[in-house]
Amino acid sequence: SPMDPAHIGAPPSEDQGPRPGSNLNRDPSDPDRPFVTAGQISGSRTPPPERQQELWNTVFGDNYQSMGEHDPLDDDEERGKPIWIYALGGTVVIALVGALLWAFLAGPLASEEPSNASLAGEKATASQTPSSTKTGTSIGPLPKYAGKAAPVLGRVPDADAGISVPRLGGTWQLDQRATVKATYGFDTRQYVQVEQDKFAQLLSGPLSPRLASYYEQDNLEPVIKQVVLSARKRFFPADNKVRKIAQQPIKVGDSTGRLIAYSLTSDTEKATIVTIAVNTGADVPAIVYMSIPSESKQLMPDIRTVMNQIRLNSQS
Repeated sequence: SPMDPAHIGAPPSEDQGPRPGSNLNRDPSDPDRPFVTAGQISGSRTPPPERQQELWNTVFGDNYQSMGEHDPLDDDEERGKPIWIYALGGTVVIALVGALLWAFLAGPLASEEPSNASLAGEKATASQTPSSTKTGTSIGPLPKYAGKAAPVLGRVPDADAGISVPRLGGTWQLDQRATVKATYGFDTRQYVQVEQDKFAQLLSGPLSPRLASYYEQDNLEPVIKQVVLSARKRFFPADNKVRKIAQQPIKVGDSTGRLIAYSLTSDTEKATIVTIAVNTGADVPAIVYMSIPSESKQLMPDIRTVMNQIRLNSQS
């Protein structure tokens, strides 16, 4: 009997049936297939690759890539390469990125913005270029214009200005209307009609009181600039521009003065403007203004005649 002491410790015979618990390593759904535990997979007794694939297919599906299969998109030579290969590749990539950054920031692909050095060079060059308003030797004196000057017929006195100017003959006419001062802002006017509404003009008078604050006896240029600005607004189209073409000091008797000439241009007109300021000893200087349209260049020599023949009223 089973409880017979003779049977205690003896191995079970084949007719006694399976040993209790011996079926725990069988798959219940397939008694003939051994049940593989997680410990068996991860332990030293690893199933064959085909069995491992069956397990992976069970978990991830039948289309899961076989363990150990090589992706056809991978380079066959990449498998098993030593780590220094990847380090070398990373170094090459970093070098290429650095080269590209240099090309775009400082190399041939850099933007066209000038460097500080080039900007400094441009500023230095610009500072050496004479400007149209710079005083000094960059703008020369009044040139000697070719041609024959108009004859001088006498004097035109200007009591308020303290001077007299030559009365020009030829095509020049003296405007004797009482409205000259109100219309032109000067005491005397001589003119040549060039076209219906275009004139060459010679005007004289004291500096307007509204410009008196610009007067400096030793620096007459600010006054002349203001006179020219007023004349541009009064006598020429609004889009006109001027460029200084001549300047020089002058002497009228014992008094000092200054001459500045400008080239005026607009869409419809071109002219030469000459303005002379003379220190007469009064609170404001005397002003002589001339403008010669480009259509009457034959009148240009008359500018020098006027400059040389201005007289103070105190002169004999």
